[in-house]
Amino acid sequence: MVNTAASVRPDVAKRPRTRDRSIDTAVGLLIVLVVWGHAIAPLSGPIAETFEQWLYMFHMPAFVFLSGYLTRKASHWSPTKIATRLLFPYAVFQVLHSVVLSLTVGDLHPPQLLVPAWTTWYLLSLFAWRMAAPWIQRIPYAVPVTFAIALGAGTIAVIGPDLSLARTLGFLPFFALGLVWREEWFARLRALPVRMLAFAAFVAAGVFSFITEDGLSRRIFFLHEDYADLHYTDVDGIAVRAGVLLTGFVLTLAFVSLTGWTRRWLAQAGAASLAIYLLHPLFLYPGRENGYSTAIGEGAWMGLMAVAAVGFAFLVSRPIVIRATRPLMDLNWWMSLVRERRARAKGAAS
Repeated sequence: MVNTAASVRPDVAKRPRTRDRSIDTAVGLLIVLVVWGHAIAPLSGPIAETFEQWLYMFHMPAFVFLSGYLTRKASHWSPTKIATRLLFPYAVFQVLHSVVLSLTVGDLHPPQLLVPAWTTWYLLSLFAWRMAAPWIQRIPYAVPVTFAIALGAGTIAVIGPDLSLARTLGFLPFFALGLVWREEWFARLRALPVRMLAFAAFVAAGVFSFITEDGLSRRIFFLHEDYADLHYTDVDGIAVRAGVLLTGFVLTLAFVSLTGWTRRWLAQAGAASLAIYLLHPLFLYPGRENGYSTAIGEGAWMGLMAVAAVGFAFLVSRPIVIRATRPLMDLNWWMSLVRERRARAKGAAS
């Protein structure tokens, strides 16, 4: 989901492009956690609820941060490539979500162009972030400024799920952090004392999730509603969102601190994260809409879904699957096919 990007720094274009397998590994770990988090969402027991809240506290902030970082690292900024890379699969998967949902519930759910389906919101937000990247980078103190924008967005009722505008503004500070990130900060965060603090931060987040899972609405972590919809005043809503964003920053930095290592299969999953992200909801709709069988317990379901998430990420990242699903995600595949057929027709005519 975040393994390709478009940068705005002309100096980067002069450098040879090489993949950082540790970044791919971090992305791969996150995409497995995303799949697992979505898979356990239908479970309503305290353990599942705790883990789900714990994941929401950091996994999307970390994804957005890495999207910003990789946008800065890429070789050039091309609006056309950004649009074809993200808007084409958005349109395709809006339709696929509609079809799968309709078949699952036995009722027609037509696709809506302006309202993203379950997980497709990220494509629209990523499109907006990358298109705006040249201007975000020019903002002095971009992270504090976008932090203030994220807080203010919740006070405006018209900023909601349409076109993923609320999430685009809400998660914007994490993208800005990725854009301004410096390479030397990785080493500082990965010093042993910092890593110990990072581990402690994740443990504290887990304890907090366990204590509050029954009374705290996870909707506050989605950043897709205004404060009134969450039943907060503007003052209370700003305070709550500030806490959510600050927690996201701390845990994102903790995640960066605890990664930096490489695993081949996770790096492959990271490189194929877009395919994994787009395909996995199509297989989870039955459980999402109808729940899971009660014949086995919550713990067993969580373990089963953890294994399934790893297996799904591994299988989808295989080259044969990437090639087979490319027509769903890559407009260039269709354009190449059209050019090839035209060339054949022209050759046959001559």
